[in-house]
Amino acid sequence: MHHKSTIRIIFILTASLLFGTRLSAKNLPQKDNPDNENLLTNQVYSDNIHTVQFYREGWEFSQPVLVLGSDQHLVLKFDDLSGEAQTYSYTIKHCSADWTPSSLIESEYLDGFFENTIDDYEYSVNTTIPYVNYLLRIPNDDVKPKISGNYVLTVWNNYDHTKPVLTRRFFVVDQKVSVTGKVKPATYDSYRGPNQEVDFAIQHPDFSIQNPRDEVKVLLMQNGRWDNAKTDLLPQFIRENSLVYDYSEENVFKGGNEFRNFDMKSLRVNGKGIAGIQYLSPLFHVTLYPDKDRHGQDYHFENDLDGHYLVKQDNVTDSDVEADYAMVHFSLDIQAPLTEGNIYVFGELSGWQRNPSNQMAYSIERKQYELALLLKQGFYDYEYAYVRNDDGKIDTSLLEGSHVETENNYQIFVYYRGISSRYDQLIGYQVINSANQ
Repeated sequence: MHHKSTIRIIFILTASLLFGTRLSAKNLPQKDNPDNENLLTNQVYSDNIHTVQFYREGWEFSQPVLVLGSDQHLVLKFDDLSGEAQTYSYTIKHCSADWTPSSLIESEYLDGFFENTIDDYEYSVNTTIPYVNYLLRIPNDDVKPKISGNYVLTVWNNYDHTKPVLTRRFFVVDQKVSVTGKVKPATYDSYRGPNQEVDFAIQHPDFSIQNPRDEVKVLLMQNGRWDNAKTDLLPQFIRENSLVYDYSEENVFKGGNEFRNFDMKSLRVNGKGIAGIQYLSPLFHVTLYPDKDRHGQDYHFENDLDGHYLVKQDNVTDSDVEADYAMVHFSLDIQAPLTEGNIYVFGELSGWQRNPSNQMAYSIERKQYELALLLKQGFYDYEYAYVRNDDGKIDTSLLEGSHVETENNYQIFVYYRGISSRYDQLIGYQVINSANQ
């Protein structure tokens, strides 16, 4: 048995080198300039930029939500693989609930300077791929948001607003209402089985809402994903000091499955999910065990990070600059290619998006879908998403299965705009976990 496993690992490593990508970090191509609409979504516009993280300080897996007037900070981290320090500036734009620009000018929503430089950076230490790690905290001595709502942070190349580097959405909440809710199996027969229903209520005893259907908007997300978020929910019942969202269809999500994961905290020994590690100049190649289609399989609980990842290298003091990069090789065993769509490696490691960079290619010889991604050392969640050519929607259930028992986090954002207000306030935020009911 050990002999067969060894042969299998050698085969995987050999195959990975055949479809692997050789990297020249200083000659990475630049992406096309985005349009204005893209500048208000989570995007990376330079192929030199990797491992973008944005979260509430102290909890790497949190959504970038800042409580107005608190001592909390949001942390933005990213690596520049050009190998040289760059001058990066940043701006902050206030947006409406639908993520279009609000009509406010900077002085109405920011205290401080309207454009600033990211001065906190550090060169990587003893890595095969050199990079510069950048760090930004919001708020800081230069700028802080002074009203609630949606915001977009844009990083620019040397103050040049024709050269965006990355954009990230974040939230500032002024908690004026409370949100309670629960996750349960879907009510309607047509949705029963693998689907989860998110029922919730907004309590506002100390906050006056005159016309809830016009003044209140809600954003409901699953694990921080934007592609399947619900945005057009209206209160089903309007009661004294309470708005009830107890639908049986509009607030239903596919339960999905627990995420697959692998442990790349060491490049010396094979961690969980890793079949082999080999150094091929100029970088390490990490080959994962081949995955199989999980559709139709019984539910099996496994602890995961709800699709996120943790940057970490074993036995170092600062993983931000000491963790190395490696080309990680994914493979999904499927006997024949799916001709009506494409398969993507999906999760926070892909920015919760489908792009050419995370699209898999089918190998007729090996009868599997394959992809190589350049990733920083750490522990990663991932799954496989299928996107049909006709509608472009991301579907993880076809290859992963879907179960009502799956543990998911649901984020609920509550916005308010009174009849005389000029912007959407974010007045409530709550996270509901499907397993803690």
